Amino acid sequence: MSPHTADAAGARAAPQWPRISLFWRTFLLLALLIGVSLGTTLGIAGLLDRTPPEQRLAWEIASVVNLTRSALVSAEPDRRLDLVEQLAHEEEVRVLPKEPEDRIDDDATGPRLRALQPRLRQLLGAGTHVAGRVNGIDGVWISFEIDGDDYWLILPRARVERQFGPGLGVLGLIAAGLALLGALLISRLVNRPLADLNRAIARLSRGGVPPRLAEDGPTEIAALNRRFNRLARDLARLDADRSLALAGISHDIRSPLARLRMEIELAELGAGQRDAMAEDIERIDRIVGQFVQYARIAEAPRTERVDVAAVLAGLGHDYRGAIEAGELSLTVDAGEAGHWVGDPTDLHRAVVNLVDNSMRYGRASSGAPARVELSARRAADGLLVEVRDHGHGVPAADLERLLQPFTRMDQARGESGGSGLGLAIVERLARRYGGTLRLANLQAAGLCASLTLPDYRGMVEPGRGSAR
Repeated sequence: MSPHTADAAGARAAPQWPRISLFWRTFLLLALLIGVSLGTTLGIAGLLDRTPPEQRLAWEIASVVNLTRSALVSAEPDRRLDLVEQLAHEEEVRVLPKEPEDRIDDDATGPRLRALQPRLRQLLGAGTHVAGRVNGIDGVWISFEIDGDDYWLILPRARVERQFGPGLGVLGLIAAGLALLGALLISRLVNRPLADLNRAIARLSRGGVPPRLAEDGPTEIAALNRRFNRLARDLARLDADRSLALAGISHDIRSPLARLRMEIELAELGAGQRDAMAEDIERIDRIVGQFVQYARIAEAPRTERVDVAAVLAGLGHDYRGAIEAGELSLTVDAGEAGHWVGDPTDLHRAVVNLVDNSMRYGRASSGAPARVELSARRAADGLLVEVRDHGHGVPAADLERLLQPFTRMDQARGESGGSGLGLAIVERLARRYGGTLRLANLQAAGLCASLTLPDYRGMVEPGRGSAR
């Protein structure tokens, strides 16, 4: 196997990773960094602090008991009562004699205090007893002995419970939750300029005027936004100049064309020669009209609730001459089209251009009428229009190229005499509404043009636009 074959096989075998947005990629990287950092920190903390909280608490209680016992033993008999009151007032430690009739409530002891008892017996003696409630009084009761007499040392339960605070795992989960929330906010903050740029580019791509982007913030983003704002201004100025130039050209060309029509009518010419010259003038006029149509699409459309069936019903009048002359067989099905929100002129212009394209190129044979089937129906959030012809189709590699301005397929579909702007006008109208125009060859014969026109809402979501 050659190296090129091996490289190709390796490329085919390479895994295809799912594509995610920059926002989620940033968030996942931050989340991974936070998770690794917290895991490492908690692991080190667990290694450094191996002593369980029960053991630490047992040491503390044993120290309190031993200090209390030593203080009571060493104190003078007449001052022991004052010492006990002082311990209760300042240290919240009470000392009571242990009586045989004391009622010990084992249910109130709880698992944590039970876990303390074997550790305290190791430190204080085998007779040590731990209870959570004695004689109906809650607390931490620890028995100890002084000169053969048994006593209770009573600590507040809160003093013991705070030693059993949340473990490292709980603290880690809380820290991770707060850190992930912060990562989410940071990702959104970092991604916001790119999201604004994406929306602005989407609006610019459909011929609209994008909002001005903020030119402050990080230096790289500010520089990028300044260049985009400059580009948008230059494109808007170029579009305005082009529209003005094409309008002037249209006026300058159509005035001589009108004089030529008059001169042809007055000239002593044969009928065939006069008709041929008039047809050439009409062709020039149509081409000029297409130039003006293409330039004016950048203007904001007027929107209304359009009755699609009523608009398409007028096509019979538009093509009456071609139908009566046997050049066109047109079938219109708009029974399920309903209403569409947009400019009715744009809808009529798009459909007429598609029908003109099918009529010009969609003949099964020379001299036969062009069979065109037009259907329209309501789609998810707009309108779907399909125009089918029964011609010879086009090469699959040229389907996308046909949507570009000034592209003609005369060699594939016959002599047209057009400007190459018909489908480009429809495609630009589709992008104006956030829709698409797609061309596909039919299995039997012919070409199908599918036009989607969403209801106009003034803005188009990123990701929606032309098929190119």
